[in-house]
Amino acid sequence: MRKKVGFVMFTSALLVGLLSGSTLRAQKSEDKERAELAEALKAAKVSLENGLSASAREGTPISAKFEVENGKLQLSVYTMKGERFSEVIVDHTSGKITKTEGI
Repeated sequence: MRKKVGFVMFTSALLVGLLSGSTLRAQKSEDKERAELAEALKAAKVSLENGLSASAREGTPISAKFEVENGKLQLSVYTMKGERFSEVIVDHTSGKITKTEGI
């Protein structure tokens, strides 16, 4: 009985340790992404609000975000037109739509 309790306690401690390590690595990755985005945002000349306005011709804007995709800053706006949803990429320097893709 003592061996079973000891084994369960050891296994539990091992799992907690492994999960803690995974969480820490994920947090470091998230922190790095946020820092990269913060640095890239310095180059943005178009506001989120202007991006929403620019995308309105593709449908009703639902949400928008700046993100770093393949090492480059982009402004993604998600729109709805009827029952169709799209991701609209707005150039963060000119405010013009560069790409629209159904999702």
